[in-house]
Amino acid sequence: MSPRLSSSDEGLNSRRLRYAFEAMTQGSIRRAADQLDIEPSVISRQIARLEAELGVRLLERHGRGVRATEAGELLLDFHRERQAAEAALLSDLAELDNLSRGTLRLAISEGYSATLMSEVVNDFSQCHPQLHLEVSIASVNQVVSRVLEGDAHLGLAYSPRLLPGVKSIASARQPVCAVMHPDHPLTRLTPPLSLDDLLHYPLGLISQGYGLRQLVDTVEILDKRHFTPSLVSNSLATLKQYVTAGHAVTFMPEVALSHELARGQLVALAIAHPVFVEAESHLIVRQHRPLSLAASRLIDAICRISPFARIEQ
Repeated sequence: MSPRLSSSDEGLNSRRLRYAFEAMTQGSIRRAADQLDIEPSVISRQIARLEAELGVRLLERHGRGVRATEAGELLLDFHRERQAAEAALLSDLAELDNLSRGTLRLAISEGYSATLMSEVVNDFSQCHPQLHLEVSIASVNQVVSRVLEGDAHLGLAYSPRLLPGVKSIASARQPVCAVMHPDHPLTRLTPPLSLDDLLHYPLGLISQGYGLRQLVDTVEILDKRHFTPSLVSNSLATLKQYVTAGHAVTFMPEVALSHELARGQLVALAIAHPVFVEAESHLIVRQHRPLSLAASRLIDAICRISPFARIEQ
């Protein structure tokens, strides 16, 4: 197949592009049809016409579904970037009339929730009352995926593994600490604590898929150790409650404990391991995605709070 569209043509048909996008993201013509509330045959016919216009195969069948070809992946990226550019343009046009309308979507690791709500979101919402904020709590892998796929404008993640197409626009050192009750026997030791110090006590760990757990797993591999947790949870709040109630220990950065540390409910002690010491928080966006003025202002506000406030902007 050879491309039939030329620079003199009107360009890609938006409806066909959307049908192809839904089919590729849903992984099925039928699911795409259900999502768009139209007949599957209409989607198949329009995608075939789009393939004929472009001169490339966009979808390939596998089992009962479909998946994007290499050309289809390029089209996916193009569609996402065009959607982002349109959203940014509409937002900027609204702000010309001092109307900060629209929606900003944030995907964040749980540990940033308390600080973000108390030090950023409340003031930001008062300054932009017509702007709708959506904040979703997710694992670090989900945060990165949502930013990459365009489901979130900004991501705030702890120790993320950045995928191609996602970039960090701000980062700050945020070491992993040993967290425990103020009366815990370990508080009588001089930090930094060793791993051997910690292994004598019950241990609570965050579930797999979280940046914090990926750091713990890395330490296990490098040091040829195996942490045997007495509790595993996908909730930092649950882990904090667990160590508050007894002699257990958990791993967490200080940013996730700001309120508990201020009230003296928990203590966070440094750990003598380079992987834990060098852990970082990252503010991430999709590469090449235009940011609206409102998004840029929110980024500025986030960069003024801990842990990013410690670094020069």
